[in-house]
Amino acid sequence: MAAPKGKWEYLKARYLEHLQVQNYAPRTLESIEGHLRFFLEYLEGETSIEDFSSLTHDDMAAYQTWVYFNGNRKVEGKPLSFITQRKRVSCVQGFFRYLFRQRILAHDPSATLEKPRERRLLPRSVLSEKKTLRLLDAPNVKTPLGLRDRAILELLYATGIRSEELRKLKLGDIDREREQLRILGKRNKERIVPVGRIALNWITEYLGRARPLLLNGRDTGIVFPTKNGRIFTTANLVDLVRKYAKRAGLSEKVTPHALRHTCATHLLRAGADIREIQVLLGHKSLGTTQIYTHVDITDLKRVHRACHPRENA
Repeated sequence: MAAPKGKWEYLKARYLEHLQVQNYAPRTLESIEGHLRFFLEYLEGETSIEDFSSLTHDDMAAYQTWVYFNGNRKVEGKPLSFITQRKRVSCVQGFFRYLFRQRILAHDPSATLEKPRERRLLPRSVLSEKKTLRLLDAPNVKTPLGLRDRAILELLYATGIRSEELRKLKLGDIDREREQLRILGKRNKERIVPVGRIALNWITEYLGRARPLLLNGRDTGIVFPTKNGRIFTTANLVDLVRKYAKRAGLSEKVTPHALRHTCATHLLRAGADIREIQVLLGHKSLGTTQIYTHVDITDLKRVHRACHPRENA
């Protein structure tokens, strides 16, 4: 099967359409498309391969090696992160697995590739409870925007929901009587999360006093519109959180995701079961939750001093 660039692009589009039907999120599809485009550019620019059916395990291993040494377009000579390397490889593996299952290819040349080992990194920015309160107090709640922003920060910290989940939250997703939210997570997987009394009070005050002033004549049902009545972008929300972190005098790199880390870690420290936190955060794997909910070394030092026999001799 000859596969010039036009054919490659056709197969890529067909694969992405397949994933779309499988309910993959738009951002995930965009990421996969980018990794596949990177692979196809490699085939075109670095090899003379014109036929997918001629690809071998050695060809794919050569691509993986090339990714490691040449895949960082931002800093020449610096290897890609292990996470990005894994994505580069896994997206291509998914593509060839699809082509094999559809009988477009007689074999899967990527089947025996080994992905780079994943490193379990601890979250960098988990705020203490004192610093979290400083962040929450930073907005000027006497203004409509400040009241909106206070409600956003309170909700991120109270629930640990993702940035995208907050941006797309609709009025009908809030059940004030039961004090809970309906969240539509990754791959349109629905879950119910508790809000908490304080966060719900701020949301209620915001909905009554500030939101009507921000709609700008276009009520889309989104809970938190921008000052122009539009939906927040990811960058908008990151900038908002960083602005208040700076105003609160915090040196940490604070993002919406950092508040997700902080929520989970504080719950764990207070005695919450890790499997309950897994449900709250919407993690498919418990291993992912264990990364998000590390115990700070200062806690370990305190427990060690209080409990170790040698420290209490």
